[in-house]
Amino acid sequence: MLLISTASGGATQLLLSEGITLPLTPFMAGIVGALLMGALALLLQRSEGMLKFAHLSSAILAILLAFTGHVTLLYLLALSLLLYLFHSLQEQKSGFLLISAVAIVTLVMWTVSEYMWKLPAQYAAITILSMYVLLLGYQAYTVSNEKDQNDHDEDQGEHESLGLPGRQSFKRAFNEYRQTESSPCMLVLIRLMGFEQVNFHLGREFGDLLLAQSANRIAQCLQSGDVMAITHGNETAKMAHLGGLNFAFVCSLKHGRHFHEQLIEAISNSTLKPFNVGSCTLEITMRASYVNCDEEMGQLENLISCVFLALDTQMAEQKNSHQQVVPYQQRMQIHRLEQQVRLSELAKLNFRSEFELYFHPVVRHDDNGIEFVELLLRWQHPKQGILSANEFIDDIRLVGLAVPVAEYVFERACEIALALKMEQISVPISINVFGTELLSESFIEFIDYTMLNHQLNPGAIIIECPASMLAELDEQETAMISRLQNLGIKMCVDSFGDAPLVLAKLPALRFEYVKLSRNMTQAPENLGHTKSLVRGIVEMHQQKDCHVIGEGVETLGQLEFVKSIGTVAAQGFYFSRPQNSNILISWLKQHQPQ
Repeated sequence: MLLISTASGGATQLLLSEGITLPLTPFMAGIVGALLMGALALLLQRSEGMLKFAHLSSAILAILLAFTGHVTLLYLLALSLLLYLFHSLQEQKSGFLLISAVAIVTLVMWTVSEYMWKLPAQYAAITILSMYVLLLGYQAYTVSNEKDQNDHDEDQGEHESLGLPGRQSFKRAFNEYRQTESSPCMLVLIRLMGFEQVNFHLGREFGDLLLAQSANRIAQCLQSGDVMAITHGNETAKMAHLGGLNFAFVCSLKHGRHFHEQLIEAISNSTLKPFNVGSCTLEITMRASYVNCDEEMGQLENLISCVFLALDTQMAEQKNSHQQVVPYQQRMQIHRLEQQVRLSELAKLNFRSEFELYFHPVVRHDDNGIEFVELLLRWQHPKQGILSANEFIDDIRLVGLAVPVAEYVFERACEIALALKMEQISVPISINVFGTELLSESFIEFIDYTMLNHQLNPGAIIIECPASMLAELDEQETAMISRLQNLGIKMCVDSFGDAPLVLAKLPALRFEYVKLSRNMTQAPENLGHTKSLVRGIVEMHQQKDCHVIGEGVETLGQLEFVKSIGTVAAQGFYFSRPQNSNILISWLKQHQPQ
């Protein structure tokens, strides 16, 4: 049986059954109202930052209020709701402003009713609470509409430039396609390469025209009925533009397990054909990655993240590889997590105390003397042991330590060169430069100052640059190479032959050394007709008074081969493994020819 009676002081009692009563005070009404408002705001509003803090603090205060019954918490709850008001004013959102004001007025009414619980106050509080609920619903509806409109505007902007659907249309089409298509599907990402140079040399307008032609060629390769159709506006396309130089499509494998690979090959062949833009003929390359649509529970955003991760991982790990297509693998997620840990560690470490320099000699053929000594960067990792530079050099650049680490290595090289000079040992020291950001005015000035400070002779320091980096230098960076040579720095082209390279793209500079990569020196019996090509490369550099060195020599057979093609020296484990630079002077005294 439920009976309601009003006692003195404004309290209301609910008689639930015989002997059991529940007092209902204005204070309890305030608790219930505050909890209701906080819960509704949390459920209906998509909020961030300060607003989330307001939700959290309101909920905590309301819970404490319910358990303790302390009136002070009611006022603290009102203060936390002032954050809603501040957020509304800061973001200039009229809907939030009205909701916040109503919430605060509601609490004020309940607070007043604690001392003067009259019927008009109760009605006013109930009315304001109802308005609050309605306004929250309206605001949630408005936020949802704004998001849909933003998605539409974003999608519209994506396909206005190339006539292709964007990410939102792609997502809608994918969700519909997966409901009707039961056979296995593949999501494929295509990334076009080489537009940076096009935009730099020919201008952005030519680059946009070339991009439109490239997109059209890709679209022509995707006319099969097994490729998912994407509706955008009144048109239909077979691929989406994900921004920049990235395009994506989905294909069914019901007529062949390797259908996606066939499409990628067709696209690759089409993009490798020369483009005629104005009076110029240009070449554009591509890379691709793909993932099974059943991965990541079939969520498109997660699948897109997977193909981007696969492509970025492949480009980072296999810079010099001929591979243009890479499938997504679960280990890539592990690699990304490991990289994030390394980045966190690199951002905190003192590299001057934790990085070490090892040396690896380059040995001449004629007298077994040391042509020069290459310094190699190593990281004494507390858990993984000694890591070579190839395992973390890209991470160094990501955390912004490329220039400080390069300055540290160059300074240590100068210190070692000075120590050799004092010991009357005439062996140059070489270091590696990995990124074009090191060919800057400030770094060149640092090199000049450090060379003068250590009173080194010209030729005491050699800088090795990857051939792939040298082939992409602009005019200003090429001028920086010339300045280095004018400062007495000798230059060496490193890893020549690791990747397809057009010799004409190398800057018209004189290099003192060229290192043939291990791809050109390993397993000479398997080179076949390539052997004559390697010999021709060596002869071409000899005509330019450039010393050619064979890298990666591990066996006597390899050494005999690099000698036979005309190289002057070799480097590899056949002679020595990298050793700590602390013993360099003693090692050189033992190995220098008498």
